[in-house]
Amino acid sequence: MLIFDEVVTGFRIGMGGAAGYFGVTPDLTVLGKAVSGGYPMAGGVGGSAEVMSAFGSGLDGKSGSHIQVGGTLSANPLSSAAGHFAIEEMARTNAPVIAGRAGDRLTRGLQRLIDKHGLPYVAYNQGSIVHLESSGVMLLDMKNPVKLLKENKPRKQLMEHLGAAYASRGLITLAGSRLYTSMAHTDEIIDDALARFDEVFSMIEGV
Repeated sequence: MLIFDEVVTGFRIGMGGAAGYFGVTPDLTVLGKAVSGGYPMAGGVGGSAEVMSAFGSGLDGKSGSHIQVGGTLSANPLSSAAGHFAIEEMARTNAPVIAGRAGDRLTRGLQRLIDKHGLPYVAYNQGSIVHLESSGVMLLDMKNPVKLLKENKPRKQLMEHLGAAYASRGLITLAGSRLYTSMAHTDEIIDDALARFDEVFSMIEGV
C-alpha cells in the first residue's frame, strides 16, 4: 500500500495536498486536524473504496474483517460537519492558492535579505510551507553517528536562538526554521514580516 501522511501538506500546497501536487494517487491519505478549519477534530483519513471498506465499527456483522478505528472525536457529527464546510470554504475561496502566493512572496523576500546580509542560509517553499534553513541540518550525516552527535546540539541551539530572536521581533516560527502562510497574509503583512527579519539578520555576526 502507498500511504501519504498529509498532516502538514494537506490543503497547504493545494486542495489535493501533496498527492495532487505530485500527481500521485495513494491508496490511503491521512490528514491532520486542519481538515476542520480549527474546530476540534482528530483528523481525517480517506482512500479507495476497497481500502476504506476495511475500516468500520463492526455494526454490519462483519467485525472480524474490520480494522477498528477510534478516538475521542472520531465520527463526531459536529466535527465531521465542520470538516465538510471547512473544505467547501477552502475550495470556494481558493485559500491554498492565495496562501501559496503569500509563501512565494515571503520566500523571495527572505532570499533577498539572505543575499543582502551575506548569510549562509537557504529559503525555499512548497506553496504556503516556507523553510528558512540556517543551521545546515541538511548536511548532517545520518550514517556517521559520531559526527551527528557532535554537530546536532550546536545546530539545534542555533535554530533555537534564532527562533527566540525572531520572536523578539514578533515573528513566530516553528523551531526557527519553518513558517506557514495563510490567505490572511496580505502583501502588506508579508512585507512587514520581511522588515522584521531584516532587523534580526542585521544583528547576526561572525558568519
